[in-house]
Amino acid sequence: MRESLAIACRSCNSAQVSEWSDYRYFLAVARAGSLSAAARRLRVDQSTVGRRLAALEAHVGARLFDRTPEGYALTAEGESVRAEVEQLEHGFLAVERRLAGGDARLAGTVRLATTETFATGFLIPHLGRLRAEHPALALELVLGNQLVDLARREADLALRLGAPPKQPNLIARRIGSGGFALYAAPRYLARHGTPQLRGGLRGHAIVAYGGELANAPLGRWLADHAPDAEVVVRANTVDAVHAAVIAGLGLGVLPCMLQDKLDRVGGGSPLGSAPIWTIVHEDLARNARVRAVLGFVSGLVHDHRRNLSGS
Repeated sequence: MRESLAIACRSCNSAQVSEWSDYRYFLAVARAGSLSAAARRLRVDQSTVGRRLAALEAHVGARLFDRTPEGYALTAEGESVRAEVEQLEHGFLAVERRLAGGDARLAGTVRLATTETFATGFLIPHLGRLRAEHPALALELVLGNQLVDLARREADLALRLGAPPKQPNLIARRIGSGGFALYAAPRYLARHGTPQLRGGLRGHAIVAYGGELANAPLGRWLADHAPDAEVVVRANTVDAVHAAVIAGLGLGVLPCMLQDKLDRVGGGSPLGSAPIWTIVHEDLARNARVRAVLGFVSGLVHDHRRNLSGS
């Protein structure tokens, strides 16, 4: 049984390239643990994933997954070929990247991965300029705080704040910095007065971060400097904290690019900042569409550097 699976993999590697798409579904389910999660990653219907997986199992004559209440778990046969299938994936993806990297057309779709906050709070209002400069380009935004795998073409490039990526074969360029500060709605300050940062924000309501953002620099600031302040709302996204602060529910630490309609508490310099990076796989660095979007994003950040940094 395992020998037949290995033969199928080698066949896909050498001659039957069209079969590779079935193995992509196999890897997606193996990594995600469910048909629905794999479908979201592959941007197809869940029924399509199930159908392609069933076709692959019928082709190789083996059950590759156990269907359990917790999800899809690899069988011994599935585990035995996963590493070989992943090697095939590396080869096919390398070919795709090299072909895409030599594309000199300023037309088509570019997939840009960034956070929802950066997209809605800064990038999207300026996309009309990109459209005017390159009318044949289409931008697809891949939004979320989790890192995407550029080597697997989950996106063509990424725009991120924080530490530079550690993965090999990625080109990261620092293009600016994003500051954060303590903000309040004018109506909140009218009711409660201006807080004193040195007083630990006593007597003031706080909108705090939960989840992963609680350990981010903007989430840790309140915990470090106002540990006894009353938390009235806690949320695990910047957009939710932003909405709560605008609603006048309390004080909150926010990126400086979201400062419209809010007053900065304490004035002066931002409380902290993080570098802004553009990230692209080296195989796609010469792609004309990707270079156009990289240039646009870099220029946009430079033009609005004071607003982004909070200086």
